[in-house]
Amino acid sequence: MKKKLLLLLGICLVITCSSSAFAAVTLKRLGTHPFYRPAMTSETDLRTMVKKHSADIKTGFAKSGYPELFPDFMAQFPTAKVEFIKVAPGERVDWMLFRKKGTGPVAVIKDVTWGGKAAFDAYSFTIDKDGQRYEFIVPAVCGNLSLRNISRVPEPVVPVVPVTPVVIDNKDVQKATVVQDQRKGGPVADIGYAYQFDPTSYVFARVGYEFPLTERLYAMGLVGGFARVGGDDADSAFTADALLNYYLTEKWFVGAGAGYWSGNDGKADLIVNMGYLIYEKPGTMKTSLFVEGRCEADDLISSQASRLGVGLRFQF
Repeated sequence: MKKKLLLLLGICLVITCSSSAFAAVTLKRLGTHPFYRPAMTSETDLRTMVKKHSADIKTGFAKSGYPELFPDFMAQFPTAKVEFIKVAPGERVDWMLFRKKGTGPVAVIKDVTWGGKAAFDAYSFTIDKDGQRYEFIVPAVCGNLSLRNISRVPEPVVPVVPVTPVVIDNKDVQKATVVQDQRKGGPVADIGYAYQFDPTSYVFARVGYEFPLTERLYAMGLVGGFARVGGDDADSAFTADALLNYYLTEKWFVGAGAGYWSGNDGKADLIVNMGYLIYEKPGTMKTSLFVEGRCEADDLISSQASRLGVGLRFQF
């Protein structure tokens, strides 16, 4: 009977000791068994502690059952974001590293609950491995590196940019096309035939430049010459002309101006012209057919001094 009673007491003692070994630990004081001294007062102190005691931290990871996490810890910690936090009474950690009296070998306690009367200051940061995020805290007073929590790494959030429908009016498209195709001015060359009523015939050629004053009004300067090819009463002449042309449509234009005629001792001419676009190579060249009338400014009513011409105008 006594043997059975002793055996029963022995079994109860073993069960009691085993339960005590695996029971959660409630910690009411920090700093008695510090992993690191002195107390840390800045993030720099934390990084210095990890750098100087990496070998001891590696030992602690092995004793805690997470040896495979240590390489990722050391690789990510130098750039990890460190936050200063308060750990309230009742919060727990999975495990905590410490040294007995601050001098003994690295040891680990698991399932630790903070049972102090007030919150303690700590540094917090995370390390990611294989889709898991490990949150660590380090109490400032003792440097006891602790694993606080394990969670899944959040999926990246892709920002949704609202798309506003764009309503395009056909009139706006046509207007934009017209503006895009509008010629901005450039070199001009004329060739043609003119008839003077005294009578004399000419072929002429001029070159110049056209530039816009408004969307439809353009100024043009031309220099060239009229070579006599028929008649005996007039001479060939050098000309210098200035014109203003107004575009009634994209193809029709009318204009007027003044010019200098070097023949017959030099005369000033008044000029009118009208033209129509007959060919266009967008962005390269336009060709217009035009008619032109010019007469001496001091003899407007004299038919003998008037000239009527027809020609081609090339605009580049």
